[in-house]
Parts: sequence; C-alpha cells; structure tokens
Amino acid sequence: MDLSSIGLFQLAGRRMEYLGSRHQVIAQNVANADTPGFRAKDLKPFDFQAAMARTGVAQAQTAAGHLEGLRQPAGFRADRQATVYETAPAGNGVVLEEQMLKAAEVRQAYDLAANLFQKHVGMLRAAFTSR
Repeated sequence: MDLSSIGLFQLAGRRMEYLGSRHQVIAQNVANADTPGFRAKDLKPFDFQAAMARTGVAQAQTAAGHLEGLRQPAGFRADRQATVYETAPAGNGVVLEEQMLKAAEVRQAYDLAANLFQKHVGMLRAAFTSR
C-alpha cells in the first residue's frame, strides 16, 4: 500500500519536510554567528490550510449532530526576523539564544509529526492484520 496516496500522510510528510528545511536554515544561522554582517534568516510559517488544500484533505461534517466550525482560521503573522534585537560590533545579527529556542521548537514539532505518522501507520497495520 502506498501511504503517500493518503492525505493525512501527505500532510505529515510536507510538515516534516518543512521542519527539516527550517532546521537547516537555523543551523546555517548558528554556523554564521561570527560572520560579520550576517543576518539571521527563517522560513515563512507552515501554512496548514494551504497544505490541507493541496493534499485534498478537507474538514467534513459527516453527521447532522457534528458541530460546524464557528471561527475563520487566523493567518500567521510575519516572523519577527525584520527586527534585530542585538547586533554585534561587526554587524552580525544572530542571537544564539533565539536560534537555540527555534531549534528546540522545530525538534518538538518534528517529533510530534513523526509520532502522529507512526501512530497512524500502527492503526493501519492493526486494521489489516485483524482481518
């Protein structure tokens, strides 16, 4: 069975790809922490609604008793990368503490996506072996 044909697995895969790319950008920021004139970079936030639309996964009200969503999804705000809070005398704008916090956030989000992926594979495996 091809798991990439299932929307949930496509969504988890895209999220993990995004987090891997973001981790690379953060690692480059840390590696260039002493480079004169270097400014920290970051990726745009992951757009969950757009990713759901691309994979074909949609929220559905499958029974009359289910509640409809009342709120419209809020858009992500731009990251604060434009504002440099600390600059070294050489013009470097990388704050290692901020980069380490971002790296920890990425790690937690990646672990969550990997665990969800693993749990859903386990559910499918259990469903196929119970036949």
